[in-house]
Amino acid sequence: MALDALLFDIDGTLLDTNSAHVEAWRRAFEEFGYRIARDRIELEIGKGGDKLVPAILGEEVDKRDGDAMRKRQPDEFARLAKYRSFAPFPSAMRLLDEARSRNLKIALATSSKRAHLQVLTEASGVDLEGAADLITTSDDAEESKPAPDIVSAAVHKLGLSPAQCAMVGDTLYDMQSAKHAGVIGIGLLTGYQSQETLLRSGARAVFKDPAHLLHELTQALELASPTAAHLTQELLESLMADALQLAREAALTGEAPVGCIIADGDARIIARGFEQTKQGADPTAHAEMLAFAAAAGSLTRGRRDRILVCTREPCVMCTGAAMQAAIDTIVYGMPAPADSGTGRVVPPETADSQMPRIVGGVLEKDCSRLFRELTQGKS
Repeated sequence: MALDALLFDIDGTLLDTNSAHVEAWRRAFEEFGYRIARDRIELEIGKGGDKLVPAILGEEVDKRDGDAMRKRQPDEFARLAKYRSFAPFPSAMRLLDEARSRNLKIALATSSKRAHLQVLTEASGVDLEGAADLITTSDDAEESKPAPDIVSAAVHKLGLSPAQCAMVGDTLYDMQSAKHAGVIGIGLLTGYQSQETLLRSGARAVFKDPAHLLHELTQALELASPTAAHLTQELLESLMADALQLAREAALTGEAPVGCIIADGDARIIARGFEQTKQGADPTAHAEMLAFAAAAGSLTRGRRDRILVCTREPCVMCTGAAMQAAIDTIVYGMPAPADSGTGRVVPPETADSQMPRIVGGVLEKDCSRLFRELTQGKS
């Protein structure tokens, strides 16, 4: 296990507050003349108010009344907090203590504003500031969950790479936010989503509640980070430098300058490949596919700690192959929006496959500059 930090959502993950949030939103909507059923609101819990209001009432209503309702909801929640108990879920605080005892940093990442933390602290009796190494809120981000901003802000403040972190949350929006930030998601069934929904949203594993996760913490940490090597930013950049050299070799043969390496769990390179779609007139001869072929003997069933590093974002075909090969982490340099696969594939359902964590932007400037120069004939 090479994990260095655990990020936790607060509402519905550590504290039993989801039903109060639903009621607070229902009251806020009703005050402005919108009668919304609780179960409709439940589907959106976990998003920030900037996403929740238009999702339920539409863009036009959001433009007209959204800001006022977003301001009203915390006031309604604070009223509810005066006579409701927001106790932590059983063993939630023990889970944080146990994680700390394993030398893991703890961050809390919530779509709520920082002012909401004081309400939660008073209503739950939990010193949230003291329970974590740091807290990120919607005040630290341009967009709330399911955008990656809040999770990415926590990773940045921790001084780690996304591949060193895992996120624990109870909603599909937590899982989506983590996935898009390059962080492994661990789901809890303490919210309104099913295990299937959390898995399909990117969770690598799902547990009943904090007590269950605490009991299975060793297994959960191994699933979240099966490599022996700590995937620091420095290490990821070192591996990308090898892939960049392969990209240069590809350009010398007249191919697109794309290089790829596969490393084992100790970060030792076990296979290399570069683009060869022109030489053999094979449109599937992508750098990743050739690296997979070269690593065939090392991609055995049961090994789930391999690392795929490519100078350009993998396409759907290559991302799918990485899932089938149970790759732990995909690392890429420059984005490829025209044929990106990392944002288009959905997690697999079979136990033999694995949804990789996807970390983009590693040496992005170097990868983009090399690609641009060599495709324009400026080697």
